[in-house]
Amino acid sequence: MKKLLIILVSLACLVSCSDFLETFPKGQIVAKTTSDFRLLLDNADTRYSNNLSQTSMYVDVVSDNSQVTRETWQEWIDQRSHLKQLYSFETQVWLPDGATGDVVWKNAYYISTLVSNILDELPRADDNLRLQYQLAAEAKVHRAYAYLTLINIYAKHYNEATASSDMGVPLIENPVDLPSLERASVKKVYDFILEDLLSSVDDLPDNVSGQFIHRPTKTAAYAILARTYLYMGDYENAALYADKSLAINSFLYDYNTIYTGNASSDNLIGVSRTSDQEILLHKTTTKGGHLREYLQLDSISFNKLYSDYKIIDTTTTINYDLRRPLWFSGLTENGKLISSQPSYVFSDGGHRYSVDNDFNVDYTPITTSEMYVTRAEANARLGNLQNALDDINTLRTHRFMSGSYTNLSLADLNNNQQNVLDEVLLERRRELYGKDLRLFDIKRLELGVEHTLGTETKSIPANDPKLVWPVHYEYLDLNPEIGQFQR
Repeated sequence: MKKLLIILVSLACLVSCSDFLETFPKGQIVAKTTSDFRLLLDNADTRYSNNLSQTSMYVDVVSDNSQVTRETWQEWIDQRSHLKQLYSFETQVWLPDGATGDVVWKNAYYISTLVSNILDELPRADDNLRLQYQLAAEAKVHRAYAYLTLINIYAKHYNEATASSDMGVPLIENPVDLPSLERASVKKVYDFILEDLLSSVDDLPDNVSGQFIHRPTKTAAYAILARTYLYMGDYENAALYADKSLAINSFLYDYNTIYTGNASSDNLIGVSRTSDQEILLHKTTTKGGHLREYLQLDSISFNKLYSDYKIIDTTTTINYDLRRPLWFSGLTENGKLISSQPSYVFSDGGHRYSVDNDFNVDYTPITTSEMYVTRAEANARLGNLQNALDDINTLRTHRFMSGSYTNLSLADLNNNQQNVLDEVLLERRRELYGKDLRLFDIKRLELGVEHTLGTETKSIPANDPKLVWPVHYEYLDLNPEIGQFQR
């Protein structure tokens, strides 16, 4: 632990001429052996801002998963004033009296730069070649994940026809050389992501024990490949890699078994990130970022999204879809919705992960359930309709109250491909709520977004440039070659 601390302190003290790229200059690396690099790549301590697990924050404030009250909106001041601007679709997001930096951008490039330096120096640690190759593969997976997050927040969605010319994000392959920070094209960034992932899988173990779930594995690499190909519209590969991931780990919790009896999120049995069997790779929000601050729905939107319930009387509701009472605050122990603004709480330190008692972050891991809805969507688009419905039925059987769910058949959907796809996409939105992925789906599905703000309605159409986050002005002042995406 002392050696790891020395390494991390050294990293924090070294800053390149490009402010957001923190690097190890050549010849000043503390890590020398594979054990040293193992310590560095095991840094997933969420008490600190700089670690490999923290990836994003506040992304879905732009999406239809966020419907906050005017009172909540007005509370977003000082360090969170950019949330107000994003939620109301303002052209200017970063205000001079607001956040002093963009932690999402900074953390992603911290990971990218750290990984690139590790890959540059790791060949010197030749005391254990098998471990050296595995560490290099793990590092590449972390970098690929960081860039997949960056490209989907700060650029237009991947479009095969225009990706070669669309403005992406700076691609830092070797920060030691102090490269230009001009943005690479969307296609070049995606090609880089695929190269990192595909070149890593052979050197990764199939799986790891729970205590090491922060370490990338074949299962996780396949899952990230499935997500990447889905975003690219390559449905054959999305189905292929989701299938590969689920072939190793297909576990789903039966929600009938993971709460204490009353259908309320406050009665959820806590699991730790090291015991959660649905996690394929541990990822979290950035330090201090909590999903409940912006992942809120008005009661009408909430009931439409999670529509499987029955009102018994003025005090009791039967919630057939157990995600309603287990994922959201604002319901009584008898399942009655009593809040006009339910907030997502399932992945914070007080509920699903209460055993960890970690209130610094919320958990946004890549999971087996994402692979089910990814494979289902890919199959629906490819015309494999029964396979798509099989995955949806499997998922719902594990999420609904015992005996309350009847499997959907193709006949129920008139054997119609669009009807099946619509059902799959609805389930995808339900299941991935709270993962900060909805904005990416809105962009790729070409959806508009409407937000309420008191008596006002704020809306943007499909493909609006305001779905793309701008770069913080301080980074542009220091590195004008980055260029700004015009909202």
